[in-house]
Amino acid sequence: METAEICKLTQAAVARLLEDRAGLKLSSREKRRTPRWPFPGTVELWIPDEDGTERYTLATSLDLSINGAGIRADEPLEPGLELPVAFHEPEVSFHGRAVVRHCTRIEEDYVIGLQFVFDET
Repeated sequence: METAEICKLTQAAVARLLEDRAGLKLSSREKRRTPRWPFPGTVELWIPDEDGTERYTLATSLDLSINGAGIRADEPLEPGLELPVAFHEPEVSFHGRAVVRHCTRIEEDYVIGLQFVFDET
């Protein structure tokens, strides 16, 4: 996939992916009640450091909804942290921002809930 093929993370783009893969019909007005669907894939995270730089790391996507995703990562992320993300699925790749809503230790990894931040008007 070429870098130019990576799409901006929007509710409409996520809804298209969910509709295409899972056969769902979704409204962008739906909130957390929207079901999450298994979407294994690679997630890129740029974690802000205290000195203003970012650390790059990879995580694994567990599930996806129109407004967020569950991921599995090697390190914990603080709830409330906003960070740049990129999700890579076979059909499409998205880049945008997300806020960490929860982080739970599971065995040696962490399950993290992300809520997407949309700049759409």
